[in-house]
Amino acid sequence: MRKWFALGMGMMMVTGLAACGGNSNGNGGSSGNESTPAQSANSSEAKGTNKETVKDIEIVFQSWVTPNLTVEYYDQLIQKFESANPGITIKRIQPPANEGSPDSYLKTLLASGDFPDVVQNATIQMFVDADALLEIPIDEDIKNINNYEAEMIDGKLYNISAIRQPQSLVFYNKKLFAEAGIASTPKSWAELEAAAEKLKAKNITPLLTAGDWTAGFTFSVMTSPSVYKDNKSWYADRFDNKVKFTDENWQEAAGYYANLVEKGYFNKGALSIDYTAVEQEFLKGKGAMYPMGSWFSAAEAVAEKDFEVGVFATPTKDGTQYLLGGENAGGYAVAKNTKHAEEALKFAKFMMLDPEAHKGFLQADALFSNLKEPLKWEMSPLQTEIYELLLNNPPMVGHMNNKVGRVPVAGIQDQYNKVAQNILLGDVDVEKGMQSLDEYWDKNNK
Repeated sequence: MRKWFALGMGMMMVTGLAACGGNSNGNGGSSGNESTPAQSANSSEAKGTNKETVKDIEIVFQSWVTPNLTVEYYDQLIQKFESANPGITIKRIQPPANEGSPDSYLKTLLASGDFPDVVQNATIQMFVDADALLEIPIDEDIKNINNYEAEMIDGKLYNISAIRQPQSLVFYNKKLFAEAGIASTPKSWAELEAAAEKLKAKNITPLLTAGDWTAGFTFSVMTSPSVYKDNKSWYADRFDNKVKFTDENWQEAAGYYANLVEKGYFNKGALSIDYTAVEQEFLKGKGAMYPMGSWFSAAEAVAEKDFEVGVFATPTKDGTQYLLGGENAGGYAVAKNTKHAEEALKFAKFMMLDPEAHKGFLQADALFSNLKEPLKWEMSPLQTEIYELLLNNPPMVGHMNNKVGRVPVAGIQDQYNKVAQNILLGDVDVEKGMQSLDEYWDKNNK
């Protein structure tokens, strides 16, 4: 699963702490080396690749553990890397469970001087602003990634990723759709409401969501496509004050979502369960539709159930398909102040670009290769359906805390969560909710 939502302290503290000294493990502090990032990453003489100096190197790696990307998944890759690189050991750490991203955890480590050598699934802009990440040299490995330039910040690359991940998807229970007499998947808002009405009439819960980050995610993926399909640089325009969340298109989209809640189409007590629990609710047949990213299909492929799961793109107001998601995001970055830049970069590349590791990552989290020579894996029927949706989709932009022209202000996902949770609690004052997003943006636009 890939969830790109940050929690925690403000950027002012992060920026102020970025220059703080040493890592208690000896891996995150300033080395005093004034060489360029490219020199730091490539200088075998400075970093030592001979057996004399490499034997005691420890790389601290912050992993992102999910129901799909398990501890066992990471440990077997780490074992493979260590076997091929004697003298380098990988110390794996992970954030607490039920956070939408590792950002809050990493900010705490940055403040304490314990920032890891390699980080995964972080909000890259946030830690670039904090001067915490190493610039990645554009070598042949990087050039083998399609559209790697899209992830550059001010002309520099800080993140190694080679994946496409559609997120604005709705998975549905084909058995329950048939019981409700729904012959085709909805494409427009009106068609989705009509389907939900038929399902509710049969005492079937139409839509499932949950608390924690899931509420904001559901709200975002069900509203943003109708806005961003017509403005693929919306966040960039928001920085320039050309658009606002209180504009008519956003108000209308949020109103449509609030209407779904008000009519009782979502599961009762949604905020009392979390992401892991709602996934199981859907797999047990306790709801007809489940808005979620492509990573869910990995769990579906191994689940025991008595129904088939299908998928469709989140409906838009006019019925035009437009998937949102991540392209070359959510990958691996290296700490700027690591004392082992060459080895850390080597490990980061291995985790994303080693053929076996890349293929395993795609299959584990239901992702799609974005290499110039894409690696293919054996897809389930549901994953094949997602792949076919991607074939008919224009280039994706993000949503929530992903790039839409630009990366949004830090922590905006928390405000999405608050708006969505308030709606689920019965607060249908959409204008007030959307105004709170504008207020948060303006306050944190620094």
